[in-house]
Amino acid sequence: MQPERLIQRAIRQYLARRGYVSVAVPNGSVLAGGKLERIKQMAALKADGLMPGFPDLMVFSTTGKIGFIEVKTDKGKLSAAQDNVRQWLTRDGFKWALCRSVEDAQAAIKEWGWI
Repeated sequence: MQPERLIQRAIRQYLARRGYVSVAVPNGSVLAGGKLERIKQMAALKADGLMPGFPDLMVFSTTGKIGFIEVKTDKGKLSAAQDNVRQWLTRDGFKWALCRSVEDAQAAIKEWGWI
């Protein structure tokens, strides 16, 4: 099983080859320091706009459209926060996909009408 990070990198490389810009949203970053320092860092990040559950990648089409990709391993599951964000984004008309591979990303942008 590939780690999520490697899957995400492969998806970003594929998207770049197709001419799309993708931006990683590092919601799952590892924070430094002891417990109290990590609590303070997380509070600051949330105050700055960190949103738990936000997708791993924002993808920008060549025609001004935006889509979102949540990257998971073969056995990875959406958290409740991720599902809530998925519902919000799709309800408001944004494209969203769960991708476990480059092939999933290719299928997503095809379904979105980008290719």
